[in-house]
Amino acid sequence: MTVLEGLRSAIDKTDQQIVALLAQRFIFTEAVGEYKAANQLHSQDPKREEQQFKKIVELSEQYGLRPEYAVDIYRKIMDIAISRHQELLTENFTDQAV
Repeated sequence: MTVLEGLRSAIDKTDQQIVALLAQRFIFTEAVGEYKAANQLHSQDPKREEQQFKKIVELSEQYGLRPEYAVDIYRKIMDIAISRHQELLTENFTDQAV
């Protein structure tokens, strides 16, 4: 195995772990969305997002990752979760109207 192949293999293993963790994370965010929908709460929580981004920046610095990379990635992850929460809220509202 060449050095490049070894590095790519390490990236592939890391990607597998990232995807597994994302799947786990989305299980939790789905539960949050269901809770919010059942309790008629807003899909987005700006105060929570602010706290999360501060934490993401701190963790990035701790692990030697450029904070802007992590912030961009987490913005996308959070936007997906918020979008799903909005879907659940709409579905819950539609179910209650019927």
